[in-house]
Amino acid sequence: MAKARSLQCTFDLERIVADTDVRYIEYHDTLKSTNTTAVELLGPLLDNAPAVVLTPKQTAGRGRKGNPWWSSGGALTFSWVVDAADLPLTSERRPLISLAAGLAVRDALLDMLPNCPFVLKWPNDVLIGDRKVCGILVEQHAVAQRQAVIIGIGVNVNNSLCDAPMEIAQRATSLFDLEGHSFDLTSLLILILQRLRLRINQLTTQPRLALAETNGHNVLTGRIVTLQIGDTTITGLCVGIDDEGQLVLQTEQQVHRCASGIVVQWN
Repeated sequence: MAKARSLQCTFDLERIVADTDVRYIEYHDTLKSTNTTAVELLGPLLDNAPAVVLTPKQTAGRGRKGNPWWSSGGALTFSWVVDAADLPLTSERRPLISLAAGLAVRDALLDMLPNCPFVLKWPNDVLIGDRKVCGILVEQHAVAQRQAVIIGIGVNVNNSLCDAPMEIAQRATSLFDLEGHSFDLTSLLILILQRLRLRINQLTTQPRLALAETNGHNVLTGRIVTLQIGDTTITGLCVGIDDEGQLVLQTEQQVHRCASGIVVQWN
């Protein structure tokens, strides 16, 4: 049974539970961050996992390295909470979850817009062309000797980037801005949740196929990429993503395999 904290929920919570493996939905009209709320309520959420924290309005979303995620009304913003013990992955393979999540979102978006050029940008963005339409933040937290994986996903759906600050509007877009009409958020959420489980399982059942698809849709491959890792910056030719999910950059001196970092430029 889905549980909500609002009498004016814009989502069909009962349908989400019926059509996915989600057992509990923590719904709020407004949240600062679904991932932050997931961490704050981690114990009860794990007791009812897989669980979803869901809001139609996120005011202080977080991206990687603490970067803010801008969103406005009409975006799809949620966090999927699962017990790490229920995932078919060792702790060493869990960093690949962000790649699986990107594939899952791309799958779902293609179901809605099959002719749209959705691509992936390592490690956790989905783009339309060179404009961001989705950001993903994967975190691991422990409570009472249990390890949780939290996957925060924000998709620009029925919001318009015309309302965004200029520096964001120039590098992001939304489905509404692209197509000129609104989409059913419940349907898209269900599609993402269904594909998320399948794509994570694929990391074990068909790992080479999963990585081949990731590489095939990776917008960085073949481009000159500048990656910031802490205080270090590496610029080189991106030759793909390796079996461990690391970005591979070829410089004049050597090959760099990067497990993390922020892509600051690609040409």
